[in-house]
Amino acid sequence: MAEEKEEKNASSASEEKTEKTTKVRPANTKTIPIMITLAAALIACILSIVQQVGLKVYVERLLFSVIIFGIIGIVIRVVLDRYFFRTKDIKEALEEKEDGEASSSEEDSDEDADE
Repeated sequence: MAEEKEEKNASSASEEKTEKTTKVRPANTKTIPIMITLAAALIACILSIVQQVGLKVYVERLLFSVIIFGIIGIVIRVVLDRYFFRTKDIKEALEEKEDGEASSSEEDSDEDADE
Protein backbone atom coordinates (compact mmCIF):
# COMPACT_ATOMS: atom_id res chain seq x y z
CA MET A 1 0.00 0.00 0.00
CA ALA A 2 2.86 2.35 0.86
CA GLU A 3 4.47 1.49 -2.48
CA GLU A 4 1.26 2.46 -4.32
CA LYS A 5 1.24 5.84 -2.59
CA GLU A 6 4.89 6.39 -3.53
CA GLU A 7 4.12 5.51 -7.16
CA LYS A 8 1.17 7.91 -7.19
CA ASN A 9 3.33 10.66 -5.70
CA ALA A 10 6.06 9.99 -8.25
CA SER A 11 3.57 10.00 -11.14
CA SER A 12 1.95 13.22 -9.92
CA ALA A 13 5.40 14.83 -9.61
CA SER A 14 6.25 13.83 -13.18
CA GLU A 15 2.89 15.16 -14.36
CA GLU A 16 3.64 18.48 -12.67
CA LYS A 17 7.00 18.64 -14.46
CA THR A 18 5.37 17.99 -17.83
CA GLU A 19 2.76 20.65 -17.10
CA LYS A 20 5.50 23.14 -16.32
CA THR A 21 7.35 22.39 -19.55
CA THR A 22 4.21 22.62 -21.66
CA LYS A 23 3.31 25.99 -20.16
CA VAL A 24 6.52 27.52 -21.55
CA ARG A 25 5.55 29.44 -24.64
CA PRO A 26 7.73 31.39 -27.01
CA ALA A 27 7.13 35.09 -27.23
CA ASN A 28 4.31 36.13 -29.50
CA THR A 29 6.17 37.71 -32.40
CA LYS A 30 3.22 37.80 -34.77
CA THR A 31 2.63 41.55 -34.35
CA ILE A 32 6.23 42.72 -34.73
CA PRO A 33 6.14 43.33 -38.51
CA ILE A 34 2.84 45.17 -38.23
CA MET A 35 4.10 47.43 -35.44
CA ILE A 36 7.35 48.25 -37.25
CA THR A 37 5.47 48.98 -40.48
CA LEU A 38 2.92 51.20 -38.76
CA ALA A 39 5.63 53.12 -36.92
CA ALA A 40 7.53 53.71 -40.16
CA ALA A 41 4.33 54.79 -41.95
CA LEU A 42 3.51 57.21 -39.14
CA ILE A 43 6.97 58.76 -39.33
CA ALA A 44 6.76 59.01 -43.13
CA CYS A 45 3.35 60.71 -42.86
CA ILE A 46 4.52 63.20 -40.26
CA LEU A 47 7.65 64.08 -42.25
CA SER A 48 5.62 64.52 -45.44
CA ILE A 49 3.11 66.79 -43.70
CA VAL A 50 5.84 68.88 -42.07
CA GLN A 51 7.67 69.24 -45.41
CA GLN A 52 4.38 70.05 -47.18
CA VAL A 53 5.05 67.74 -50.13
CA GLY A 54 2.60 66.99 -52.91
CA LEU A 55 0.24 64.02 -52.95
CA LYS A 56 2.35 62.01 -55.40
CA VAL A 57 5.53 62.33 -53.30
CA TYR A 58 3.52 61.61 -50.13
CA VAL A 59 2.11 58.38 -51.56
CA GLU A 60 5.52 57.31 -52.89
CA ARG A 61 7.16 57.85 -49.51
CA LEU A 62 4.39 56.03 -47.70
CA LEU A 63 4.41 53.07 -50.08
CA PHE A 64 8.20 52.82 -50.02
CA SER A 65 8.38 52.93 -46.21
CA VAL A 66 5.59 50.38 -45.79
CA ILE A 67 7.21 47.88 -48.17
CA ILE A 68 10.77 48.25 -46.85
CA PHE A 69 9.89 48.25 -43.17
CA GLY A 70 7.39 45.43 -43.66
CA ILE A 71 10.20 43.26 -45.02
CA ILE A 72 12.52 44.33 -42.19
CA GLY A 73 9.81 43.46 -39.65
CA ILE A 74 9.32 40.01 -41.14
CA VAL A 75 13.06 39.33 -41.02
CA ILE A 76 13.19 40.43 -37.37
CA ARG A 77 10.24 38.18 -36.53
CA VAL A 78 11.83 35.16 -38.21
CA VAL A 79 15.11 35.71 -36.37
CA LEU A 80 13.34 36.05 -33.03
CA ASP A 81 11.19 32.97 -33.66
CA ARG A 82 14.21 30.86 -34.46
CA TYR A 83 16.07 32.12 -31.40
CA PHE A 84 13.18 31.43 -29.01
CA PHE A 85 12.44 27.99 -30.45
CA ARG A 86 16.09 27.02 -30.26
CA THR A 87 16.33 28.15 -26.63
CA LYS A 88 13.17 26.23 -25.78
CA ASP A 89 14.55 23.06 -27.40
CA ILE A 90 17.84 23.38 -25.52
CA LYS A 91 16.06 23.90 -22.21
CA GLU A 92 13.83 20.88 -22.83
CA ALA A 93 16.83 18.74 -23.76
CA LEU A 94 18.68 19.75 -20.60
CA GLU A 95 15.61 19.07 -18.45
CA GLU A 96 15.15 15.64 -20.05
CA LYS A 97 18.81 14.87 -19.50
CA GLU A 98 18.56 15.90 -15.84
CA ASP A 99 15.37 13.86 -15.42
CA GLY A 100 17.05 10.86 -17.03
CA GLU A 101 20.03 11.12 -14.71
CA ALA A 102 17.75 11.53 -11.69
CA SER A 103 15.66 8.50 -12.62
CA SER A 104 18.75 6.36 -13.31
CA SER A 105 20.22 7.33 -9.93
CA GLU A 106 16.91 6.41 -8.29
CA GLU A 107 16.97 3.02 -10.04
CA ASP A 108 20.56 2.46 -8.86
CA SER A 109 19.58 3.27 -5.27
CA ASP A 110 16.60 0.88 -5.55
CA GLU A 111 18.91 -1.91 -6.76
CA ASP A 112 21.32 -1.22 -3.91
CA ALA A 113 18.45 -1.35 -1.40
CA ASP A 114 17.26 -4.69 -2.81
CA GLU A 115 20.69 -6.26 -2.31
